[in-house]
Amino acid sequence: MDLLCGFGPIKVLFKALPCHKVWPFWSWKLDQYKIESGQPNIVVDYEEQLLFPQGELVFEDEQGCIIRQIYALADGRLLWQQTDKKTGTCQLQYAVSADRKSITLTSDRSDTVGMGAFESLTFLIFYLFIYQKVLTFHGVLIEERGRGFLVCAESGVGKTTHARLWRDSKNALIINGDRATCFESNGSWYGFGTPWCGTSGENINRTVKLQAVVILDRGEQNEVTKETGMSLLNFAVYPSWHREMTEEMLSLLDRFLEKLPILRLQCTKDVRSVDTLYGALENIPL
Repeated sequence: MDLLCGFGPIKVLFKALPCHKVWPFWSWKLDQYKIESGQPNIVVDYEEQLLFPQGELVFEDEQGCIIRQIYALADGRLLWQQTDKKTGTCQLQYAVSADRKSITLTSDRSDTVGMGAFESLTFLIFYLFIYQKVLTFHGVLIEERGRGFLVCAESGVGKTTHARLWRDSKNALIINGDRATCFESNGSWYGFGTPWCGTSGENINRTVKLQAVVILDRGEQNEVTKETGMSLLNFAVYPSWHREMTEEMLSLLDRFLEKLPILRLQCTKDVRSVDTLYGALENIPL
């Protein structure tokens, strides 16, 4: 049977697949997001037909022995693939429809019984969220006493450590430990959880009204200052190589920055940093 999931305002339909080994994680990875009915905004399905990339190479990234590429095909589709650098073997391949409403897994030779394919959706699905008026940031989404805020930082600064200090000292919820997804409703912005949360493993099916965005820096003392909105652009998840999606993201970001303050927290690695930020958030109306 098909599996319909709700992620904030977005409904995603995972189609019934002919190969039972492709998505064997359904019972635990998506259980909390299952919904009974609704019209899907995005469809994810499987059709084994390895495609030859004949279009324009618009993106390429190498990480260790892995090469990830995106091609813009002549018919308007996007082709994403992950290749083993040493052997040249295509491990995973996805095709995104021209209307950006469906993602088709065209090949899975990763020998990860579906997990590699599912986790690799993180490289595509947040791009399609832009067409649904949803912003995504590389950061942690936290809820504390009904107020939500984002914590963004460069890799290695310690946003996960800081988020867990909030969880342990303030009983806060980490709604997503790696991707903060946000949408506007009735003039306010809200954050919500998805199952794509990087290596943090932390995600909750929950929606919370946002109060602020915090950019984290390490320092020898704890201090909160106001930050310009342009600093947040460094943490937005969008395809810079695609003009239409980039322009739509920037339009959404402008609306986001009209409503939410951006703070910069210079902080130590202990719980005192939480107390400093807590005091600053207390002065911001929700």
